[in-house]
Amino acid sequence: MTDRAKVLRKAFQEELMDIIADPFESAQASVQARIEQILDAATAKDFDRLAAYHLASPKFTKFDDVEPLDRQDAETSMRLEREQFTGMEDFHGRFDDLKIDVFGPVAIATGIFVWDCRVEGDVVSGRNRSTVVFVDSHGQWLIAHEHYSPFPINS
Repeated sequence: MTDRAKVLRKAFQEELMDIIADPFESAQASVQARIEQILDAATAKDFDRLAAYHLASPKFTKFDDVEPLDRQDAETSMRLEREQFTGMEDFHGRFDDLKIDVFGPVAIATGIFVWDCRVEGDVVSGRNRSTVVFVDSHGQWLIAHEHYSPFPINS
């Protein structure tokens, strides 16, 4: 390895350590605000705004806890969300125990997604373990990946 390569490697490692150690508090607040905007758009059934908060790219992926359980691309995810929300009334959602970690241009939000709504007059509710990965795209935090799994009932 040349001296120049060693210097570049050391500089990269030091920068990487900053990405890991720095809490990026301003970015955490921006991601928190984006999550609130997402929940607001879902409550309002504003599908265009909801879609605008997702990365419209082949790099977007989602694993949901409802059928289909296969990996979804951006187009499939938006279509299925629209179909799911269309049958719901009075949707309310929140994240409990939300943790947001920022690694430079990438943020990972984990928590328990708690929701309720009415479907054909009946109250339906659920809790899901949730991971949402955001990327900073030109100053906008967009969802690049979502993963939801059922929260098991402990016996």
